[in-house]
Amino acid sequence: MSDAGPRGEPAKRDAVPHSVQNVHASGDGSVAIGVMNGGAVFHQAAAPARSAAGRRIRILMLAANPEPTARLALDVEAREINEKLRLAQDRDGFDLITRWAVRPDDLLQGLNEHRPHIVHFSGHGTSAGEIMLAGAGGGQQPVAAEALAAVFRATVDNVRVVVLNACYSAVQAEAIGRHVDCIVGMRAPIHDRSAAIFAAAFYSALGFGRSVRQAFDQGVAALMLNGMPDHDVPELVVRAGADADRPV
Repeated sequence: MSDAGPRGEPAKRDAVPHSVQNVHASGDGSVAIGVMNGGAVFHQAAAPARSAAGRRIRILMLAANPEPTARLALDVEAREINEKLRLAQDRDGFDLITRWAVRPDDLLQGLNEHRPHIVHFSGHGTSAGEIMLAGAGGGQQPVAAEALAAVFRATVDNVRVVVLNACYSAVQAEAIGRHVDCIVGMRAPIHDRSAAIFAAAFYSALGFGRSVRQAFDQGVAALMLNGMPDHDVPELVVRAGADADRPV
C-alpha cells in the first residue's frame, strides 16, 4: 500500500478482482473441488450468512479520491476486504459492491439501486467533519455531516451498519447515529495503511459470524498487532435501543 499518509486532505484506481478456479457448484449447494476416478469430488459448502429476510448481506463500498487531495490506496483496501471475505466461513453470504469516484448524486443512487445492509465509505475527511466526494465538474465536493445524515434518514430501510473510513469522520458518525444502528467513524486523522488494516479485520470478523462490536474490537486489535500508533482513532457509535452484540 502506498504511504499516502493520513486520510485528511484523493485519482481513482480499480480494485483488482479475484477469481476462484476449478471450483464448480452443484445443484444441491455442494462444491466440486476436484476429480477422482473420472468423477467430481464434492464438498458441502458452509451455510452462508443471511440477513433477516434470508438474503445475502450486501456491502456497498463508496470510494472517492478527488483532485487535488492526496492519493490514497483505496483499490488495495477494497482488494484486502474482498480477500478477507473470500477466506471467511460465511463467504457465500456476502456481496461486496464497489463504486469509485463517487459524487454526491451517487449516494442516493447507490443506496436505492443496491439496498445495502452495510455502507462503507473510503476517502478523505476534514477537521470540520465533512467527507470529500468528487465534484460533478471535476475537483472535490465536501459533504457536511447533516447532509449525510439526511441521506441515511431517507434510505434507512436496509442499512444497519455504516463504516466511515476517513479522517475526522466521528462527527459524521454521531449525526448518522440517529438513523442507523451501528456506525464506525474516526475521531482523528488515520493513516492510509491503518484504514486498510482495520477494514480488513472488521469484515473478516463479520465473515466469521462475529457481532458488529466484536468486529470493531478485532479491527482495533489488528491495528495494535501491526504496531500502528493510531489504533485508538476508530470509534463505534451505537444508536439508542440498537444491539451491536449480534451478527449483522
